[in-house]
Amino acid sequence: MLIAVNSSHIQSQLSSAISEFRKRYDTFDQAYESYTGQYGADSVRVYAPYKISGTIDPVIIILGRTTPLSYRDSRKVISGSIGSLKIERGNVCILGRREPPDSKLVCWSSVGETELEHYDSRVRVIPSRIHAGIISNDEEVYFSDLGSTSGSILAGESSKPEPFITLYATSTVEVHRITIDTKYAESKKS
Repeated sequence: MLIAVNSSHIQSQLSSAISEFRKRYDTFDQAYESYTGQYGADSVRVYAPYKISGTIDPVIIILGRTTPLSYRDSRKVISGSIGSLKIERGNVCILGRREPPDSKLVCWSSVGETELEHYDSRVRVIPSRIHAGIISNDEEVYFSDLGSTSGSILAGESSKPEPFITLYATSTVEVHRITIDTKYAESKKS
């Protein structure tokens, strides 16, 4: 559910994490330097944080077009086929790929550098070096694309229950929406 949230507080958490991770992880610093060198110093920022806490497991997160992850709110865990990470209260996790590329999506966080998923470098749209963030503050967990060039997709259901699909994409991405008839329509009265 896209809700009004203090984006400036989340941006501040992200900026602090970037500063910490650049000192702590050489791989993050290399990815960040090459990304901002190509796209500009202000290219990494929070875009429309989406609350993923309070959702029914799992929320599917797709980075680029073909790199899937899942978030399980019941355990506060982000996972891929090769690893997972518990999202601790107050933690920031930055998702991206190393530079030079090694076909692994990683999560840099205060607890370490965790490999989560393989991506196929043969596809046209792979995850960005600095792609997205998962930010936990107090009891809430948010996802935000950080201005990646390849976009993100979230799909899941809130606990209301209310299904959602959120697309972070550039204006050049063509979106096709095909509406199908619902099978749970009210019965006709005779």
